[in-house]
Amino acid sequence: MNWIKFALWLSAIYFSYYGTLILWDILRGKKQPYDEKSHTLSFEEDIEPIRETAEEENRNFNSSVLSSGGVTLKQLFNLAREEAIEYTRPVSY
Repeated sequence: MNWIKFALWLSAIYFSYYGTLILWDILRGKKQPYDEKSHTLSFEEDIEPIRETAEEENRNFNSSVLSSGGVTLKQLFNLAREEAIEYTRPVSY
């Protein structure tokens, strides 16, 4: 048996197996009715939101930087050149 015969037999077995499964599903064709007690998980928590004032928000931070924000790639290279950020590998400018 050569590789071509082997591949043909293998593909024939593959298509016949999956073809019978598809035909079996089509012939069976009955859809299961919707059950109200289906196996669906749902999670509900009783959480009430709390409104914070600006004074409380500023009190929670111990740092002088409140947000870092995003920078462009050019600004990132400028920060690396000024050694304002810490990087682990050398950056080619």
